[in-house]
Amino acid sequence: MLNAIKYFSRSKQNGLFINSCFSHCQTERQDTWFADNSPVIRNKAIALAVGDWYFDRAGVKAIDCPYPCDNTCHHLIFR
Repeated sequence: MLNAIKYFSRSKQNGLFINSCFSHCQTERQDTWFADNSPVIRNKAIALAVGDWYFDRAGVKAIDCPYPCDNTCHHLIFR
C-alpha cells in the first residue's frame, strides 16, 4: 500500500494519516474520531492531524509502525 501512494505522498498539498489499526473505524465514527482516546500517530490524534492539514497549520505525513504495533487502536468490529 505504501508503494501505491508514494507519488501521491510527495505532493506538499496532500496529507497522510495511515495507522496500523486493522479496523479503520476512526474515520467513519465521530465518537472515535473526536474521542480523548482516539488512535494516534506520534502523539497526534487523527482529528487534530486532519485539522492541521486542512487548515494549513502544518503538513501531515503520518505513517504508523507496521501492524499490529499500535496500542491506541480500538479494534471495533461491527456486525
